[in-house]
Amino acid sequence: MSNEEEKLRLRLLLAQEKQLLDIKDVQLLSGLSSSTIHRRINEKKLKPIQHVKFGKILFSKTQIQAWIDSGAR
Repeated sequence: MSNEEEKLRLRLLLAQEKQLLDIKDVQLLSGLSSSTIHRRINEKKLKPIQHVKFGKILFSKTQIQAWIDSGAR
């Protein structure tokens, strides 16, 4: 396993354990690109719990999991 694959595997494990997720975590769990996630935020289909202009965007893990489970893309 390459170093990059190991980093990705560890990031995915960490994302599964966290209660608050950032864009990279949502990307890993959903398989969507960051631009698609930002588009869903702008379309009001995905609501972050923290969205500071030029700052970190955070999501509730339960909300993201429900969104993924509903098949929303």
